[in-house]
Amino acid sequence: MAPTKVAVCQILSTNDPAHNLKVSSAVVREAAKAGATAAFLPEAADFIALTTEECRALSFPLSAHPYTLGLRALAKELGIVISAGVHEVPEPGEADDEPAGSLRVYNTHVLIGKDGALLARYRKLHLFDVQLTSPPHPDGTIPPPTKSGESDRVRPGREIVPPVHVEGLGNIGLEICYDIRFPEQHTILTRLGADILTFPSAFTLKTGKDHWPTLNRAIAIQYQVYVLASAQYGAHNPTRSSWGETIAFDPWGKELGHLRSFEDTAEGDEAVSKTYAEGGEFFIAEIDTDVVQNTRKQIPLAIQKRSDVYGVVGKS
Repeated sequence: MAPTKVAVCQILSTNDPAHNLKVSSAVVREAAKAGATAAFLPEAADFIALTTEECRALSFPLSAHPYTLGLRALAKELGIVISAGVHEVPEPGEADDEPAGSLRVYNTHVLIGKDGALLARYRKLHLFDVQLTSPPHPDGTIPPPTKSGESDRVRPGREIVPPVHVEGLGNIGLEICYDIRFPEQHTILTRLGADILTFPSAFTLKTGKDHWPTLNRAIAIQYQVYVLASAQYGAHNPTRSSWGETIAFDPWGKELGHLRSFEDTAEGDEAVSKTYAEGGEFFIAEIDTDVVQNTRKQIPLAIQKRSDVYGVVGKS
């Protein structure tokens, strides 16, 4: 099969969904002009909010979600597949177990077909609840850890969505950001036939610098899949910044492209600020499912697993 071109995109979302749709649309249009048949946008492409209350106020069910509906119309207009991360209000009856007054929404990955149809919806399983330490101050005092409690504002998903077949690309497995650290999910998706694993993300500056490219390349090699990892980049607001470094690998671990990280840009670089205010950046990667099969033939991990010793993850 001839290789298929895809665009792996990087944007800077704010708390203005209309602006973010304009920015996302601009970068997808440029990707389509460059020959991409699919465009992959990052986690929380619709917005990054300042507060839990604002997050809830800006979220909608997918059936009435302005950002997602905008992408669906764009996909149909351009004849391009679009992947993006959005915030989704639970459908009626889905969150009856939430306490009264809960403001939690789903962190959702949508895959939109070239006809504008919603091909799949995956809700993030693993939520980013961590405490990250910082270096000591010059006087030797230790700053308090930086806490992130995604579960305060996000309701966890409850299922792994089987890989979605897209003509020319093979089977696409949907994950989101922090899911990247949980091998059980990758194992199940590849066993279900994934040729590509996608990780739309908004990594922190600390974990992005130390872990992001290593995690992505390791998954490509270990699970013998393409990895497409679109990322948020830059300062979203005074208290929240994302690492960037959108990146992709083939099943052998060959890097197919990467974009700037937070540290790659000089403070006050007006040209970069203008780029992200108007659209963003992307690179073109070629997907060839023959590469997946050839890699797996050379190193046949699937038939060498010792399920008789350690069982099968997710068998049920």
